Amino acid sequence: MHELSIAQALIEQLQAIAIKERGKITAINVSIGSFSGVDADALDQAFTIATEDTPLAGSKLKINRIPAKTKCHSCNRESCPEFPLFECQYCGSMDCEMISGRDMLLQSVELET
Repeated sequence: MHELSIAQALIEQLQAIAIKERGKITAINVSIGSFSGVDADALDQAFTIATEDTPLAGSKLKINRIPAKTKCHSCNRESCPEFPLFECQYCGSMDCEMISGRDMLLQSVELET
């Protein structure tokens, strides 16, 4: 379960932010792409476990799931394929380029000062 190591890395970032801003983090907003390889539910559970007995205990992890978006080189249209398929929804071509949906991003942090 690599989500635990992702949660731990996120916690390190958040603790640095809390120290710098001199506040208590109450909520965290992250975006996870559907082709990022990160299981959002597993990350949520790992985050809850990893924050126990830390200053982040009780903070809310809000996850925004981002669908994948591709651009087809055959018909030049954008579509949102469903995992595990990677084909154009319009023409069925497999000659597509991923333009979004692979990332996991820390979008914002809510602090209580």
